[in-house]
Amino acid sequence: MSLEISVIVPTYNRAELIASTLKSIIQQTYRPSEIIVVDDGSSDDTEAVVDGFGQSVKYTRIENSGECRARNIGVQISSSPWVAFCDSDDLWHPEKLMLQARIIESAPNVEYCFTNFKTVVNEKWSDETKFDTSPPGYWNVRRRNIASDMFLVDEPMFYRLLQHQPIFPTTLMMKRTFFEAVGCWNEALGRTPSVDLEFHLRCVARTPLGVVSAPVVGIRKHSSNFSGDLVRTTLGEVKVLEYVLANDPHAAQHRSAISQQIVSRSKAGAAEAFRTGRLEIARDFLKRVPWEAQPWVLRCENVVLKMPNCIGKALAGIGASSTPERAN
Repeated sequence: MSLEISVIVPTYNRAELIASTLKSIIQQTYRPSEIIVVDDGSSDDTEAVVDGFGQSVKYTRIENSGECRARNIGVQISSSPWVAFCDSDDLWHPEKLMLQARIIESAPNVEYCFTNFKTVVNEKWSDETKFDTSPPGYWNVRRRNIASDMFLVDEPMFYRLLQHQPIFPTTLMMKRTFFEAVGCWNEALGRTPSVDLEFHLRCVARTPLGVVSAPVVGIRKHSSNFSGDLVRTTLGEVKVLEYVLANDPHAAQHRSAISQQIVSRSKAGAAEAFRTGRLEIARDFLKRVPWEAQPWVLRCENVVLKMPNCIGKALAGIGASSTPERAN
């Protein structure tokens, strides 16, 4: 079997990073049919950098609309039966597509697969993989091993993904018809941090799922990553879960678990927002946490948050300087 794969690379002001991303895609041992960069209205030299790759990469520019629309546009203008996504600041190991293609060749009914990954800081790949951080028993699922580094999951992972998210957009490859069936990336959520969680939840509700356990993707961490802001990321997760609860047909059977996650993440977000003096966001979080679910520390902080901002910020500053950072 020879798969035709279009790789979609959404980007925004990544001129200093996108060249190494594109090189890692071009150097795949299983060559993609096309590489499409969708520039989401960059104001830097992104276009010039991409032009330097000549005919190897197709470039299109859209008005700044957010990563979800950029990915959707990329799929719309692509021509292959299979699509893969790679964020413009991430990296692929040369065998990434080859291993995913091998899954499809071994199990033709698989229409969606993802890989393990490592983080990359200052060009150094971490020793620990994302799968290494999974809770005990997370991968004790109905599965069929294909090889030592790949397997199929034969049960929906919706509930598991609520507890721990081991999937990033850069690890994904799927059939175009699957992408269309799950409903594309959700542009209604705009630039909400963690917006990809909503898409992943829709995808993993369908089986079988192909999984490459080898860490063949590098997720780069740098100063302009949204994920570097813990408070913003957590608030995004909460808003995404609220959207899922209201709109995803698969959510009904997991309503209690989703609600628990909203409360749990709101508690953690409120504590961190208070610690860093972001009082309005802390108030926003605590609206989602019933009084009886608040530990005594949060109750004390809740009292402070009801004070005028000048007093609240002063007390929050005292707490931040005199107490160690709490774990989520």
